[in-house]
Amino acid sequence: MIQFRDTLKNTLQISPKQSLYFHIGNQLLPEDLKLADIYEKKKDSEDGFLYITYSDLEVFGLNSN
Repeated sequence: MIQFRDTLKNTLQISPKQSLYFHIGNQLLPEDLKLADIYEKKKDSEDGFLYITYSDLEVFGLNSN
């Protein structure tokens, strides 16, 4: 998940001050799992796709000018 997160952050040009969180339904996904393992457990039974949503949050403080 960490490599997936980092790739997505770079692709979407998300600020280093922001952190991404991944969810399947209402469940927050831990970063220490492999994406392949998550896919095998959580893929849609009808179409075989893995549906992941993400949210971002600025977590490293405020920028004081």
